[in-house]
Amino acid sequence: MSQAQAQPEIEPGQEVEIGLFRPEDADGVAACFRAVYGEGYPVKVYYQPHELTAAVERGEIICIVARTPRGEVVGVVNFFNSAPFKGIYEIGAGLVLPAFRQRGLNTLMISYMLDVAVPLKRVPMGFGEAVCNHTYLQKTQEARGYVHTALEVDLMPAGAYSQEQTAGGRVAVMASFKAYEPNRHAVYLPARYAATMREIYAGSGQDRAFLEAGPGAVLQGVTEFKARVFDFAQAARVAVHQTGADLEQRLDELLASLEGQAVVVVQAWLKLASPSVGRAAEVFRARGFFLGGVLLRWFGQDGLLLQKVYGRPNWEEIQAYSPQCRRILELVRQDWQEVQGVVPRGETA
Repeated sequence: MSQAQAQPEIEPGQEVEIGLFRPEDADGVAACFRAVYGEGYPVKVYYQPHELTAAVERGEIICIVARTPRGEVVGVVNFFNSAPFKGIYEIGAGLVLPAFRQRGLNTLMISYMLDVAVPLKRVPMGFGEAVCNHTYLQKTQEARGYVHTALEVDLMPAGAYSQEQTAGGRVAVMASFKAYEPNRHAVYLPARYAATMREIYAGSGQDRAFLEAGPGAVLQGVTEFKARVFDFAQAARVAVHQTGADLEQRLDELLASLEGQAVVVVQAWLKLASPSVGRAAEVFRARGFFLGGVLLRWFGQDGLLLQKVYGRPNWEEIQAYSPQCRRILELVRQDWQEVQGVVPRGETA
């Protein structure tokens, strides 16, 4: 019987050690994901032992596992590349088997990741997405010095949490960052969002020089972006590397192409190093995009998250842990209301 098949029969109560991923852990990692998420976790590499092992060897994933003395995997936490800048590693794809919970294993794995693996691998920037159907991960990230700078609304479907039944609707995530090396640079703030973004930056602890990007800048050249659709999540992410004179046409074509792919959430990442970001933000906003927040060093330098949700977001089930999280939720929801024409600026619904 393979380890993946035997995984649910792991004897509880065993001692557990924390360490870096080894190739022989790959089947156990896959079995853990199936035990907790069924086949519903949207990133499929964790179900595929050979692909996971190769990604770890290439340095695209830093994997920490909790294992018994018999070598059975009972928990896992990962650092992986998800931003255009490959110096950012996202912390996530973590879980602990039910029989081994209430023992602090998730905290121990995260501590090992941040205290041992990060300096060993010389990681420049850490990134996390803490789900908002509970506050545990938000609290854990803040305790380790991560700062929340953006809210990704309705990113995950409730089906991703069907095994544990912890979500009644689509689930938002809080984006958080921790810099492991200094990177002071200038950022252009779209005039519409300048005050809001200054407030977010004030809570981030990052050293930035602020320049204003007015809405009237002339877009020149050719638009360059890379779009990726996550079928299970019904979400699309668009990394905008260059905003050119054809931005409106290219964006309209993209949104039209997504209509037939059952996409309900579209995220756009814009470069805050570009003086035309203010004009570009207005183009997106005119098509229903609203503020998400700041993405630190997303392109090597900072990025702006804008997002579009088809239908009414699941605001009521968003749980925000800290004053910073609650303020970001307030700012993001206010901008969505303004884009929808629900309330004018300065008022609340």
